[in-house]
Amino acid sequence: LSIEEFLKQLKNYDQQMQQRMEAAHKKDCVLRFVGTVDLKKGLSVGLREFKKGHAFAQLNGSENIVQFTTERYQDFPLIVRGPGAGAEVTAAGVFADLLRLSDLLRSSF
Repeated sequence: LSIEEFLKQLKNYDQQMQQRMEAAHKKDCVLRFVGTVDLKKGLSVGLREFKKGHAFAQLNGSENIVQFTTERYQDFPLIVRGPGAGAEVTAAGVFADLLRLSDLLRSSF
């Protein structure tokens, strides 16, 4: 499936996503995309429901969160939360990369 075809087909899932959001809301939950690393079960990525009191449900805007559940942090997982890149920081990073690339190209001639 090409990128263009994939993007065209996204609108076909709007109703399904709306239903998932409404079902989560009825259970006092929100939906979040989450990646999980489990040393025994492997990796997984997907859309999951979280109760509104859960740390993952508390995120705003471009914030990021990582939760460590280990032998030591079993009952109360260690949570690291902070700002994500956001649009301005990402744009600044891309611009800086372009400047470095132009310097490399200039010095190679």
